[in-house]
Amino acid sequence: MWKEIGEFVGTNWLNILLVIVGASAFFIYWAQERRKVSEAASLIVMQIEDLQKRIREIGSYITEGILNDTAFYESQMLFKTDYWNQYKHYFIRKLDSFSFNTFDEFYNCATEILEQQELMKNLQKNFFFYTQQTLMQLEGNAVLQALNSCSQNPTDVNEAVKGLVATIPESMNNEQKQAVENMLKQFSAANQNRNYDQFWSIYNKEKQDIIMAVNRGALDRYTPMQIRISIENALKKLNTISVIGCEGYTKMKKIAGRKV
Repeated sequence: MWKEIGEFVGTNWLNILLVIVGASAFFIYWAQERRKVSEAASLIVMQIEDLQKRIREIGSYITEGILNDTAFYESQMLFKTDYWNQYKHYFIRKLDSFSFNTFDEFYNCATEILEQQELMKNLQKNFFFYTQQTLMQLEGNAVLQALNSCSQNPTDVNEAVKGLVATIPESMNNEQKQAVENMLKQFSAANQNRNYDQFWSIYNKEKQDIIMAVNRGALDRYTPMQIRISIENALKKLNTISVIGCEGYTKMKKIAGRKV
């Protein structure tokens, strides 16, 4: 018997080797795919548990129908990657239809809240940009007003030039008169002596008043009511979804805990 086995192996060793190599390659591929599914399940389970905590925190930002927009703006984004949407094709045949739909609904609600977070952050960024633009305009106006106020001998340049032009001899031609007039304008504008100590005193006072007014809410920050309404609707729907308690979640945790 052993002799026959030895002869068979000796005659067919190449075919046997191919079978062993093929079987090994198949096992490696199977193990890798199985590991991918386990890792995907682990990512989904961890994300769901994290989302539950974050969503409860966001729910606390709404009190008596009023959204704490500052806290909502400063809250961390719910998620950067939707692991369920990315890997759910692995679990179409592994989960029952009820659990699969429950996962879908849970992530749809989380995505709705995420969209409101993104909208709020964009609105806040636009408001900051608008505030900075307004401050620059107001400070520019304050500089001009301070310069005008600190002139030791403030004059109306146009009126002064008109008076001087009236004294130009009649014998000058039009080109000469225009040249003299332009020179008088430049001279008059350049020779308004200013007290710059007074300038900085006036400007700093104006600047402090501007900043104080802005910090006390002189510029209205608008938060659309629809943001709060959309969050409340998503939270109400989430209260009817028991994703952690469904059969599919328990199975997902078992898949995530597999060693191979």
